[in-house]
Amino acid sequence: MSRLLLRPRAADDATMPSPGDASIPGSVANLMGEAWPALLTPAKAAHASGSPLLDRAAAAALIGRLNAHLPPPPPEARYIVAGQQAGLLTGPLYTFLKAVTAIRLAGELEAAGGAPVLPLFWIASEDHDVLEVNRVTIQGRRFVHEYAGPLSSGAVPQVAEIDIREARDPLLAFLREALPPTEFTAAILELVAAADFASYATAFRDLLRGLFSRWPLRVVDPLALRPLTAPVLARLAERASEWPERLAAGAADLSRGGLKAPLAAARIYEVGAGRRAPFEIDTPEAAELIRRAPERFSAGAALRPICQDAVLPVLATVAGPTELAYLRQIEPLYPLADARPSLRHPRISATFLTPALARAAARAGLEPERVLAVSAWIAAGGAAAEDPGGRDDADPSALEIRERARALLEEIDRRRPDPSPRWFRRGREAIASGVERILAELAEERRARRGRDRANLEKLAAGVWPEGGMQERAVNVFQFVNLFGPEFVDRAVESLDPWDRRHQVVTIEARGEGGAPAEPGAQGRPGRKARGAPDPSGPDPGGSAAAGDEPRP
Repeated sequence: MSRLLLRPRAADDATMPSPGDASIPGSVANLMGEAWPALLTPAKAAHASGSPLLDRAAAAALIGRLNAHLPPPPPEARYIVAGQQAGLLTGPLYTFLKAVTAIRLAGELEAAGGAPVLPLFWIASEDHDVLEVNRVTIQGRRFVHEYAGPLSSGAVPQVAEIDIREARDPLLAFLREALPPTEFTAAILELVAAADFASYATAFRDLLRGLFSRWPLRVVDPLALRPLTAPVLARLAERASEWPERLAAGAADLSRGGLKAPLAAARIYEVGAGRRAPFEIDTPEAAELIRRAPERFSAGAALRPICQDAVLPVLATVAGPTELAYLRQIEPLYPLADARPSLRHPRISATFLTPALARAAARAGLEPERVLAVSAWIAAGGAAAEDPGGRDDADPSALEIRERARALLEEIDRRRPDPSPRWFRRGREAIASGVERILAELAEERRARRGRDRANLEKLAAGVWPEGGMQERAVNVFQFVNLFGPEFVDRAVESLDPWDRRHQVVTIEARGEGGAPAEPGAQGRPGRKARGAPDPSGPDPGGSAAAGDEPRP
């Protein structure tokens, strides 16, 4: 029996920042409106990407070699592809949510249609934006592995070539300090210590595989795919003069939907001598050079999805809000490679409430779907009118009490003997001062309670808006695995709805023996297997890759 429950609820859109803010997923449905016909739906599940250059057998064989710990994929398999830069410890939480989305979609679509559909993670081994991948935040503390090489454009190597073995011990020391000790901490440290830190990409690969060891998530490395993608890049290079016009057409399409185009240009990069630099396509021989030396060239953001969709049978690409925009923008480029695009699907967007955060929300009178409103209340200075729980912390009865006390004293005065005896004067003064003393004590208690309430809300705000941004963009998944163990991964895959395009607020309930709530870290081993079949072969660290210079998810 499961000892961990995840209860997702759609966030109240009224509590979300504007969907136009690229740093906030908000409601993806609202972000895109109705003008997004290329999105995956169950009715479109027969669709897949393709091109004349697609060799299903070669693609399946390559993916099989990269994932030898899993059964080899059949040539007729289609893929749900998610991808991300190869960040330390897998990067922010949205990387985890992309993988969960791919696993759930693949399992549901295969169960519905019968034909094999497999989740595939494209690790950004070609990325050269080292400042995007060299840091991680856990429990409000940040670790940064300083990059000693050049940072100027065109001089930085792809992350697959940056050796980070010297980062292993400092990263482990950081984890020992940042993670509160639980029964799962040692296993996390062991997993990180065992990862291959030969590069950002290899470490990312091993940790992603360790997280999803019970699930059939495969990985793919664009470096290994270059023999297949080079002919696609060459075709695109032959028509490079058409890139600006077609990107502009895609930008106009986005503008009609009220969205800003994220891409200014399309590029091919040349890799060599420890750097990844833009390749100037200024001669007719450029395309032939790409065909002859595929290992030297990689696609930039605008062309990478085209290469992916041309050489792999991709049913859908899982993407964040900004990625959805640039995937839409590049659709006019696909005909230049005689390629058909995959469908698009928004990644799951979620905020997780630990038991401690859920208790803080309950004390504030906040339902889970309204917890994101807490930042507005804090920003308003904690004014009662802005209390997200809808409570009025003022005491409207104080004035009424004073009025009643005044009326009582007036009535007493009307009955005063003349001359008034001492006992009468003392009694009257005691009533008046006693009322004021009681009201003062009540006011002090209200102020103290408001202080406690504010501290409680600030704790809640720090949990759901870490560093002032969405939790999924700032927090690393191992923060939750340390509290709840590997069962957190399993319950996330089982519980989060990949078809819900709204932001989900997920309450985590840890239960002890007899169903009673337990403190984090009191869980046992993962429970039952879910539909979508976690792979029975058990844990096996391993490796792969996604492309680089793209806008952030």
